Amino acid sequence: MSLLVDFAAWLGTTSLSALVIGHDWLVPAIQVVHILAVAGVLIASLHIHLRALNLLERDVAQEQVAARFLPILWGALGVLAITGLLLIASEPTRAMFRTIFWVKLVLASAASLGTWAQGPLALRFNTGGVAAAPAQRALAVATLLVWLAVIYAGRWIAYADAWAGAPA
Repeated sequence: MSLLVDFAAWLGTTSLSALVIGHDWLVPAIQVVHILAVAGVLIASLHIHLRALNLLERDVAQEQVAARFLPILWGALGVLAITGLLLIASEPTRAMFRTIFWVKLVLASAASLGTWAQGPLALRFNTGGVAAAPAQRALAVATLLVWLAVIYAGRWIAYADAWAGAPA
């Protein structure tokens, strides 16, 4: 934990941290952009996975839906990474010393991988664009549940207690 404490202390002294906390309006503005990026991720993921479940765009091949929405997903994830870093820089100890923060990062990584995997699975199990293979449907349900857990974990960070012995 010493390395993390040192990193948080260093991050709190950077010009990036000073910039973010030096303007009262900046943190709320970053939070708005962060939440809009979450919406972008969720919309893209919903399209990809609901298509795999044959609940949306049934007349479009699964690989076409994935090809259309994966760039949106990756762009929104990039925005989330940047805004997340800025939010962490504003209060380094607020997130980094809460287990739920790390759980959220792991879940987001798993959900991103699950969403990405729908593209290659659609190509591998090409069924003529009609129905998805059972593996695709199972992945769709699991990944959508993980995305919901990411959202829940993100909100939980604000209410979770820091680790015992973590800097204030």
